[in-house]
Amino acid sequence: MAKEETLPQPVSTMTSAQLARRRRLTDAVIEMIDQVPPEQLQMRDVAERSGVALGTAYRYFSSKDHLLAAAWADWQRRLTDRVRGEVSRDQARVSTGAAPTQGACTRVLAFLHRELRAFQRHPNFARLVAHVESCSDPFASEELAGLANDNQAVMAALMEDVPAEVARPAMTAINATLASGLVSWTAGRLTFPDLVRQLEDVTRLVLGPYDTPTPAGP
Repeated sequence: MAKEETLPQPVSTMTSAQLARRRRLTDAVIEMIDQVPPEQLQMRDVAERSGVALGTAYRYFSSKDHLLAAAWADWQRRLTDRVRGEVSRDQARVSTGAAPTQGACTRVLAFLHRELRAFQRHPNFARLVAHVESCSDPFASEELAGLANDNQAVMAALMEDVPAEVARPAMTAINATLASGLVSWTAGRLTFPDLVRQLEDVTRLVLGPYDTPTPAGP
């Protein structure tokens, strides 16, 4: 078989039925990852759990790492989609003349706390992040690049009132602290409270000057 024939089918060319089968595979990973660490998860088990034939799974994903990266992206987007909706509603409210109740630092910290709570409830997802971030599959890298763009858009919306020359390095510092902290936490070198504290310290350092206190009630 020629090499190009083994490449996964691009998502943009999939039918609705194919997209549904692809989603069943990533959903199966999300369901299984709490019980099975990512390094032990097998494509055959995921295919069986999802009801999708193993051969079909390999038509959609080049490797287990590609599938894991896609599952991680789907899981993370469930959070970012909710945050994006909340940001849109807040922006609409401000556009009517209402004063913002939170500044950039508070908004970003609220988002990070939600993300950290999700990792605390599902620590194998933190292990999944560390696993896929270190894999070499180019299609997994594409999934991660798309997810990074989505996360950047959400962070940019949360920092809409922060100058671009501050927001860019702030995102880099926050993302690097989170990524390294998750690796250290899952490896047992860092406690979860220390991970939270490190992320809060970095966020307040880079965004504290751009925060707006919540107005006091009557």
